[in-house]
Parts: sequence; C-alpha cells; structure tokens
Amino acid sequence: MQFRSGQRHAANAQRVENDPARLFTEAVLHGLKARLCDDVASLDSYLPPHVAELARKVAGVLEEPQPATA
Repeated sequence: MQFRSGQRHAANAQRVENDPARLFTEAVLHGLKARLCDDVASLDSYLPPHVAELARKVAGVLEEPQPATA
C-alpha cells in the first residue's frame, strides 16, 4: 500500500504544474515557437490554460521592439 502511494506521489511530482521552473521553460519554448510561426492564437488549442497564458506573454514580449544596448 505504501509503495503505491509513493508511486502516485512520484508521478504527481513530475507534472509541470508542480515545478515552476519547468512550467516557465515549457511556456517560453511554446511562446518562441508560436511567435516564429506567427501562430500565437493556436496556443490555447494544445496547452493547459496557465501554460498558454505564459506562452502568450512570452510571444507578446518578443513582438515589442527592444531598445538597443550601447
């Protein structure tokens, strides 16, 4: 019984929602891909809502011109 509980806990720990760094990395990668393909609108169709929201933010930042650094 404890073994199954441990397995379930380990499986839940591997989910993106439980690891903020992994969630951020996934959102950045999807945002970059969507921006490069000019397909930001499709993010909602294949990502969980919280990941899609972060990915849209990343894509939005990439659209804004950045000031040149000296």
